[in-house]
Order: sequence, then C-alpha cells, then structure tokens
Amino acid sequence: CLFSIYFPVTDGTQSVYFTDLLVNDVDESQFAAPTSDPISNGAPTAAKISQGRTKNFTTQEDILLVSAWLNVGMDPIQGVDQSQGTYWARIHEYFHANKEFESTRSESSLLNRWSAIQHDVNIFCGCMSRIEARNQSGSRVDDKIANACELFKEEDKKHRKFNLMHCWNILKDKPKWMDNRKKVGCAKKPSNKKQKTVANSSPTSVEPADLDVYCSDAQPSVRPDGKKAAKQKLRQGRTIEAVDYLMEKKKEADVVRELKKEEMCKKAFALQEERCKRAFALQEERNKLEREKFEFQKKEAEKAEKVEEERILGLDLSTMN
Repeated sequence: CLFSIYFPVTDGTQSVYFTDLLVNDVDESQFAAPTSDPISNGAPTAAKISQGRTKNFTTQEDILLVSAWLNVGMDPIQGVDQSQGTYWARIHEYFHANKEFESTRSESSLLNRWSAIQHDVNIFCGCMSRIEARNQSGSRVDDKIANACELFKEEDKKHRKFNLMHCWNILKDKPKWMDNRKKVGCAKKPSNKKQKTVANSSPTSVEPADLDVYCSDAQPSVRPDGKKAAKQKLRQGRTIEAVDYLMEKKKEADVVRELKKEEMCKKAFALQEERCKRAFALQEERNKLEREKFEFQKKEAEKAEKVEEERILGLDLSTMN
C-alpha cells in the first residue's frame, strides 16, 4: 500500500514541499515531490499532516478531483477574490457533492493529492512539448505519447512511470491549466546565469517541465469570461430562459385550447348524432302508427264491403217485379 504525506519545511526563505513514501511491494515512486509550489489558484500554502494511513486515490477520485479543480477555479461568478480556505473548502464540497462512489477524503487529503497530480502532469506536459518540438515526420499521436512516457521515466530521479494519463487527458487542453503552467513557468524560469549555477551544483537534478513552459504570448489560450461578462451572460441567459419558458407555456396553452376545441366538437357531434337518432326513432314510430292505422282502416273497409255484399245477396228478388 502506498501512502504519501506532504508537509512544509522552512529553510529561512521559502517553504519547500517533500513527500514521505511508504512502500509495500509496489513502485515506490507513485507520487513525486513537487519542486515548485504545488498549489495554485488560491490553494493554502501548507497542508495539514495526514493522520494514519489512507488508501491510494482511485482513478475515479483523481478524475473527480481534477474536475473539482477546474470547475471551482473556472467559476467567474464566484470570482477570484475568494480566500484560500474558501477555495479548497469549495473544492472539498464539490468533490463530495458530485461523487458516485464511496470516499471520505478530507480537505487536506485532496490538497495533497492535487499537489502530486499537478507536479507530475506538469512534468509530463513538458516532456510532450519536447517530443513535439522534435517534429519527427510520420509520428502519430500515440507514438508521441509513448515517447513522452519514456522521457518522463528516463529523467525522473527514481525512474517512475507516468501513471496519471487519465488526469493529463482532462487537463491538457483546458485554458485554466494552460494558463496555470504559464504562470508557474514565468515565476520559476531563472536567468541564464542562475541556470548555469544550478546545473553545475546539482547535475543529476532534472526537472524538464519547469523549463518547457512558454511565457510568451505567441500562443495565447482562450481564457474564460471575466466576472462582469459572465454575469452579463448569466442575465442574458436568464432572460432567454424566461422567454423560452413563456413561449413553451403559450404552446402548451394553445395545445390545451385545441384539445378543448376538439373535445367540444366531439361533444357537439355526439349530441347532434343523438338528436338525429331520436328524430329517426320518432319518425319510425309515426310510420308504424300510420301503417297500423292504414291496416285498421283497410280491414274496416273490407268488413263493411262484406256486410254490404251479404245484404245484397239476402234481398228477395221476386218482389221486385
């Protein structure tokens, strides 16, 4: 089981972050110690020391933590004036509000894990930049990634493998992440004299990512909207939503009106049909009565005619002379 702890050590001028690794039958280089300030965008300058052993972060936890860092950091409505504690409290809140798995990570645990992710992904981005700068013809994206992984392992002090590809895939094209790399690179890029001194004093210390971050404006990234623009868009969005809501309600009312009209037509047709049936039944009754009357009159006429015939036949014809 791998367990990492970050704690600040003050050398009199600045705080330096170290990683204490406890290894048990696994690659002891799961996490690297950040050589630069591992916390950006309002992260606290020192993390609390973890108490006891905790499980390694899963891929799901890493992805959700990266998503929390991007979403909380890129929220222009909340603004960038939030305090350090508030910033990581919101990341912690976002993490646990959106998790779909069991996790009890504390705020300091998330902060420490983000420090490790930021450090290794930043180095891997530098490796990718150097591989792409070679401009090898016929190289596919997969080949470049594989070469960058090899370069990462070669130049790492402990020859660790890069095992945060799931984080790099999310972060690599995000404006927030790209801007953060530029800021870190500009802050850390020393003069030529300082570079020479550092190289001579510690030739085995290689940090490729720190020197592969460009500070020029030749390739500007698309920044998220500012607070005012975001609020304006939010107001416009709410207006559009209100109009859409009213239009939808109007459509629903029109549909209800048409249904009522259709229902009324059906009822009117049914009523008319019922009236026609009644009228037809009454006419049939009249016709029946007329037929019965006709038959009765016919029988009466036949009876009268028969009586008359019998009377005539019963007359004494001898007296007529």
